[in-house]
Amino acid sequence: MRGFEPGKRRRAEHGDRLDLQCDVCIVGAGAGGSAVAAALAERGLDVVVLEEGQHWNPSDFQSKTRFALKNLYQGRGLRSCRGNAITLMPGGRGVGGSTLINSAICFRCPDPVLKSWREEHGCETLEPARMNGYFDRVWSTLGVSVNPVAVQRNNNLIFKEGVEALGLEGGAFMARSAPGCVGCGLCQYGCPSGGKYSADRTFMAEALATGRVGVYSDCRMRGVETDGDRVTAVTGFLIDPDTHAENGEVRVTADHFVISGGPVGSPLFLLANGLAENTHCGQHLVVHPTVAALARFPQEIRPWSGVTQGYYVDCWEKGFLLQTFTVTPDNYYIALQTGMGEETMRIMKDLAHLASAGALVHDEDSAGRVQHTPVGPDLSYFLGDGDKKRLIDGMRLTAEVFFAAGATRVHPGRVGLTAIERPEDIEASLPYDMPASHLFLYASHPMGTCRMGADPETSVVDPRGRVWGWSNLSVADASIFPTSLGVNPQVTTMALGLMVGHTIAG
Repeated sequence: MRGFEPGKRRRAEHGDRLDLQCDVCIVGAGAGGSAVAAALAERGLDVVVLEEGQHWNPSDFQSKTRFALKNLYQGRGLRSCRGNAITLMPGGRGVGGSTLINSAICFRCPDPVLKSWREEHGCETLEPARMNGYFDRVWSTLGVSVNPVAVQRNNNLIFKEGVEALGLEGGAFMARSAPGCVGCGLCQYGCPSGGKYSADRTFMAEALATGRVGVYSDCRMRGVETDGDRVTAVTGFLIDPDTHAENGEVRVTADHFVISGGPVGSPLFLLANGLAENTHCGQHLVVHPTVAALARFPQEIRPWSGVTQGYYVDCWEKGFLLQTFTVTPDNYYIALQTGMGEETMRIMKDLAHLASAGALVHDEDSAGRVQHTPVGPDLSYFLGDGDKKRLIDGMRLTAEVFFAAGATRVHPGRVGLTAIERPEDIEASLPYDMPASHLFLYASHPMGTCRMGADPETSVVDPRGRVWGWSNLSVADASIFPTSLGVNPQVTTMALGLMVGHTIAG
């Protein structure tokens, strides 16, 4: 059943209308969609992948914020959640999805989480031997390794010094899907060296190599056609890659459909088309709430140089991780919690002497939701008291690590707090009773809005990823996670994508 052209297909090749036919149609080309495509193609199925963003080569990326926000980020980087604090929630756009802009961090799904998904949510398909096989494959395909010290550079090394000075356990360099990393510090702008193995350059490349997959960029999918309990077609618009304006039509028929639009896009597509009810679809949004801190050192750190996120401290049993991070100078400016004026410019003048790290919390008692409304998506996230306490514990420990490494001043992501000048002031500066609105929150890794489970009364998809009530519709991305993961999710997302793909292929 081939009614499409295999390979990478761009807007200039589409004409005014696309009418395609295949065995399986995937909407979304991120971590989950790319893994599904590879799994299906290797089982001999013909696959069409539709993606709203573009195809990219490493040489296409530009080290400019304007370029990245326009081309590589959902909502031009302005996507956020309302709640008891304003919470930024970025997401990737393009073939490769958020793996185009992430820091390539790789963790396997923690055993206690996978066990809870099986035993508490009835996901019997996620048995250890099977999932370990998928994790091993993802690890190999992504070329996961620990980058050498030569490219870690000062921001990661100074945090390591502080961890060792405090005698903390669990500190280590992070495994990353960037075996060719040169430490240019531009992960969030797309990897210009090609050293990062994003989904488009790994699983999607494997899928394309079979000659059974066509990946069509610049396709904004909006609707469906149905017959009984079956989806018969997806429909949408072709868009201009520069202006993002709709200027053509697309329709794809298939035997099976997979929605891989991410934890925001997937529930919105299902809800807009009446494919799932809002009782659970769009509910249960979980993230890894994070808060950053900057620290001033006497010596130069040059945070823009080196692996963007290379070192971490495993405090998973306490409900959080500490992870280093770096961003470009303009983003450091945006992250500062000081008002415009002399103080802010003094800090920016010292940028070469600043280091940065933050706490990433395992979402346990917060409440989030993705809603489809007539005027557009409504995203909400309310930080729970327990998660707030865990964040503050992580912020306090981050400050302790910085001071132990020799920092002279720490700037935590607390609104209105200029700086912490000495270790003795950490607890008073970061009290447990501070309002959530005083934290500069960042929502890393949205998950859970189409959660998997054994009971249609409490979940959106069954343990094989099929949407309840539909015989040929599945979801494959981090939205199907039953709970928060507690670690960076790309490996687990890809592993579940392989599982969903192999289940569809039979």
